[in-house]
Amino acid sequence: MAGFYHEGYEDPLLMLMRRRGVDSGLVVKGEEGSVSLTTKARSINASKGPPVNHCAGFRTLPSMEHDTTQTDGVFRETFRIEVNAADYGFQPTETPRTDRSVAKNIELGLSALRGQNGPAYDRIVLNAAMADHLLGCSGASDISCAIERSKEAIDSGRALNRLLNYVEMSHKVK
Repeated sequence: MAGFYHEGYEDPLLMLMRRRGVDSGLVVKGEEGSVSLTTKARSINASKGPPVNHCAGFRTLPSMEHDTTQTDGVFRETFRIEVNAADYGFQPTETPRTDRSVAKNIELGLSALRGQNGPAYDRIVLNAAMADHLLGCSGASDISCAIERSKEAIDSGRALNRLLNYVEMSHKVK
């Protein structure tokens, strides 16, 4: 996955992913060029080029299905989609941070991963579910199932435990 903001970057990023031989690749025009989808309603004053929440990518298929391209004997489905969070039951909200501090973003994210409902929780669920769905992860071919699976991972504490384990392991790397 990669984020982009300026027009003209999405196809080169996807090409680089294909060249690396990955099974699936996804580029997202998130807020301010991040890889994070937003629950905000689309602005009528949106920037030129693809709108925020535009996603493009490819995923490897086990056999030829849908609209596919074949490279080196591998079938890939390509896609371009604009994700509207409201279509999946999320209420439009502004970016949940009240300031631009790293500490505040960590606080909001950890609270959401502890199961506290609100805008940060919704954004994490939306991003996890859409990434799993668009990248073709097993069990996520239906977006509703992917959303429920993301909520269950957070509500059960598994998502937070994975994050904390990753942080602990990264501190051991020297």
